[in-house]
Amino acid sequence: MGTAATEAMRTGYDIVRPPYKTGVERAGGGAPAARLQAVAAPEAAPAWRPPDLDALDEFLQLLARAVRQFHTYPATSPLCAEALAACHKALGSHQGRNPIVLRVTPRELLVDEVGVGAGTIVEPELVSRLHHARVASLSIDRGASPRDLSHFCADLLDFDERADGALTFAELLVEHGVDKIVAGQAHRPEVLDLGAPLPALCDIVGRERQRRDALLAGGGPVAYRYPPGKGWVRLDPASGLETVSLVDLALLVEDPADVATMLLRLTDDETSEPDARGAALERKFSEVATLFASLDARLARLLFARLARAVLELRPERRTALLRRTILPGLLEGRVDGAVLKDFPDVDLAESLCLLLDLETAAPEVLSAALDRLELPSERREAVVPLLRARAQTPPPAEPGTEAGVA
Repeated sequence: MGTAATEAMRTGYDIVRPPYKTGVERAGGGAPAARLQAVAAPEAAPAWRPPDLDALDEFLQLLARAVRQFHTYPATSPLCAEALAACHKALGSHQGRNPIVLRVTPRELLVDEVGVGAGTIVEPELVSRLHHARVASLSIDRGASPRDLSHFCADLLDFDERADGALTFAELLVEHGVDKIVAGQAHRPEVLDLGAPLPALCDIVGRERQRRDALLAGGGPVAYRYPPGKGWVRLDPASGLETVSLVDLALLVEDPADVATMLLRLTDDETSEPDARGAALERKFSEVATLFASLDARLARLLFARLARAVLELRPERRTALLRRTILPGLLEGRVDGAVLKDFPDVDLAESLCLLLDLETAAPEVLSAALDRLELPSERREAVVPLLRARAQTPPPAEPGTEAGVA
């Protein structure tokens, strides 16, 4: 579209260019002159407003004024009590929705996607403070008491002035027994750096996606193991990967302990232990094993071999704890957690299985049941059984006399 037409659209006029044969006067034999014809701009339909918006705006103004009074005067001041009473009266007399659900944006609150509070006392006293507290939504029950509103004001100011960040604003409200006002915390995205994946890995990811898409072609509900948008991946644009799923992550990250560390970050559950990677693997082992088991059988076998090496590299006390709490119970119950034992060397496998004898309720035939679950080739089973018998004959001092039979 030409410049003249663009300008006409901007100013609310229509360009009319009659055909040349109509005899429109030309200036110096040039192109026909364009004439501007004023057209009335259509009246914009009034924006939709929630029917109770005015009542909600009044309540929010009073709540913001109460926060300001709590910031200016002691909580025991009559001025704070008066502000709370007016706010509580407006909340109780509201005849609309229950609860009142608000979404927090940087400058205003949204009620049914309609903004309220921008440019008023609500913006600095409520919106800014809630945004600073990383609150994404706020639900206020009409049955909230003056005590609930008082704690809301005090906790919002307290959080705004705190620097330790030990508790979220939502946790502060719960700690003070406020259940009629619920703050929904915004998720803090974790950025996982994958660098530049090898082209061969990207090809494997593509083939696995095609296989999964074929398996899931029947459709069904989508389930998220972690909140949507919780994790972002930074990688080389040349990789061609626009999205990365958790299964893709399991393929792109070589070390299972690193996969576990990333999963731990996605739950805001990072550890400060010196052996952080080992702690992450111990805590997220089941999820890592589940991701590996969802892959093509040949790929899964390769990744479980990596997982076995990662478990064996753990410190002895951590490895023993992981075996007792997760891997061995998973083996006996038929879960994927126990599949990692197939890739243990024979000596390590026998030593790990004999940990079952440390259980107070362990029956003598438990080792045979564990071996059956592993479905080892006959040659390997014949090699492992003597190791188990030898280990079973020398039990730990804490449980003398324990015997076990291995078929």
